[in-house]
Amino acid sequence: MSENRLTRSETDKMIAGVCGGLAEYLNLDPVWVRLLFVLLLFASGIGGPIYLVLWVIMPREAVAGEPGSTVLQDNFDDLSQTVSSKVGRLNRPGTVGTILILFGIYFLMSQFGWLDWLNGVVFWSIALIGGGIYLLMRREDSQ
Repeated sequence: MSENRLTRSETDKMIAGVCGGLAEYLNLDPVWVRLLFVLLLFASGIGGPIYLVLWVIMPREAVAGEPGSTVLQDNFDDLSQTVSSKVGRLNRPGTVGTILILFGIYFLMSQFGWLDWLNGVVFWSIALIGGGIYLLMRREDSQ
């Protein structure tokens, strides 16, 4: 009997391969796993944190048999590289467009009452922290 290990997919990935790896492990179509994460994200907000935790703890296929510290270091390197590459692709129109889309989604969801748990203080705190991180990452790239 072959051992089926839970690893992040290298071939079927959109962001980090978490959904592709879960789908392979559970013998499901990756679309269903991705849809579940999106539904969890919008329904309760827990989909994003679960995805990030799985991104940190699930090994890539290449380092699946390595010790835990090696896996965590590899995952953190992958996480920082992915975030840096995505942030690096944003230019001024892209950044403004992304911010406008995010504000539009926020206001639309609050109109439907889907964000009752998220008051203005939490939203603006997260927006300010995200903006600060973006500016710091951008400053480090230009130096």
